[in-house]
Amino acid sequence: MWPVLTRTRDRLMHVIHPAGTVATARAVTAPALGTGTAADPVTAAPDLVLTMGRVDLERLVTALQGLLGPDVARPDTPARLEVALATAMQLLGGAGRPRVTRRPPGLYSPEAWQVRVTSIDPAVGDAIRGAARGLGFSR
Repeated sequence: MWPVLTRTRDRLMHVIHPAGTVATARAVTAPALGTGTAADPVTAAPDLVLTMGRVDLERLVTALQGLLGPDVARPDTPARLEVALATAMQLLGGAGRPRVTRRPPGLYSPEAWQVRVTSIDPAVGDAIRGAARGLGFSR
């Protein structure tokens, strides 16, 4: 039973052996920052994943409208939210590719929105997380 718990703990802590297998925390030491390659999971560009309910989505939409101005259509569909996030990331000086999904895709059911941005700058990711929490965007 203990090996199962150790393996689970290692997966939760993202301890990866150089050969690609999960190893214990005692056997692997983290490389110095900036010494890895682009394919190295330790130093690869971070991804942002937000799963939001309707309240958090409304906060993010309001912050995006405040940043982008009143001329932009309300980002209330996954496609519009992707475009608004991409534009906001450019305005904030960052890069990344947003992908938005809504589950379930029905109109009147309780829903969850998932925003996934790959290769995002950490500062821009923090700004988007803050906007979803109601803190708004700051330039």
